[in-house]
Amino acid sequence: MSMETSTHSPYVSELARRFQEPDWLVKQREEAFASFSTMPSPKLEKTDLRNRPWNLEAIPSATTGEAGRAARALLEGAKNVGSACIYVRDGVLIEAIIPEALSAQGVYLADLHAAVKAQEELVRRYLYSVVRPNESKWAALNAALWHGGLFLHVPRGVTVDTPVHFIYEETAAGRGALPRVLLVLEDEAAVTFSEAYVCTEDRDAGLIHSSVTEVVAGAGAKAVVASLSRYSKGPTNFFTRRALLAKDASVDWVVGDVSDGFTVGLVESRLEGPGSRSTTRGFGLGYGRQRLDFTASMEHVGHHSESDITLFGVMRGRANSTYRSSTHICRGANEASSEQHDRMLMLGSRARAEAIPMLLIDENDVQRCGHAASVGRIDENQVYYLMARGIPKAEAERMIIWGYLHPLVDAVPSEPWRAEVASWIDGELTL
Repeated sequence: MSMETSTHSPYVSELARRFQEPDWLVKQREEAFASFSTMPSPKLEKTDLRNRPWNLEAIPSATTGEAGRAARALLEGAKNVGSACIYVRDGVLIEAIIPEALSAQGVYLADLHAAVKAQEELVRRYLYSVVRPNESKWAALNAALWHGGLFLHVPRGVTVDTPVHFIYEETAAGRGALPRVLLVLEDEAAVTFSEAYVCTEDRDAGLIHSSVTEVVAGAGAKAVVASLSRYSKGPTNFFTRRALLAKDASVDWVVGDVSDGFTVGLVESRLEGPGSRSTTRGFGLGYGRQRLDFTASMEHVGHHSESDITLFGVMRGRANSTYRSSTHICRGANEASSEQHDRMLMLGSRARAEAIPMLLIDENDVQRCGHAASVGRIDENQVYYLMARGIPKAEAERMIIWGYLHPLVDAVPSEPWRAEVASWIDGELTL
């Protein structure tokens, strides 16, 4: 069913009935769907979306079968370290693991649908406050029809000692995916959060995956947020991750993608508070005919704010990627500082990669601001050096690639998930 033919969606009514949603949420969904229906297909500078269909089929109310290998490994890894975890498949909550120690600290963690009822005041206050429905076509689609997600609220002054995990698995039965995550950290709170989106089966073309993660970091709050994805061929995958930082807050992003799908992604921090700080460390391995358009963005509003962006990408086969680093230092953000480092590695003659650093500086009083970008192939001298010591060429290239990616993969804060992502990369490099 095409969703561009009407400003009213029967899916909104279906979700409202299924989850007994309050009127304010239904109204917001309908307004978001109207925005989606009237928005033109987006046009990006380097990625053509004009012929990508915007279709979504019936939203499943149940799911069958067992977890795929990747989702199962991620779930077992979270269980093995005793961490909180919510696992959703095709928009349906499958399992919620919430340790008693977490609740004893006053931390609230739940499926987002349950949170709408149990924590209605909090959810109503913060939902759509960071990623607004009318900012892009895919954000509007998610705001209108999200189903399956997570809500985490950490009270003032509370430090969550163990990582919190969220797994979203999309299968052939899902017919598209629209998960939403909302993290709210009160003043001086701290948490480490890891989310993973996996779809390892080739899917029908025309389906849409649009996921949104909103992070609200109060004064002095500290968050480490890892967002990992493994998308397959077929659907168009959109993801938006954004944090809003108050005074002296810090949010560190770790973003990893190992895919052969068609993906458009944005990870952004808005540093509104003075003294706020954010970093983004992103790595990607594209293979097959992957198309990845990824933007890491920092918007400095508060004075003495600080940010850093580091992006490493490896393209093999016929993969084609565009990595953008964008830093905007707004007028009044005096003594702000930012650095960007983008490095792209292409394997083979058909892979393509672009690194586009962007600095937008509207303030004269800047402490530091710079960028560096490089795109190239493996240094043959390095390969020769290793081969001269008896290492086969394929293994030598693999060692060089791992030396290149390892510092960023090692930044994934969840040890078992770090090992799983490493296995994804190993699996593609040994093909």
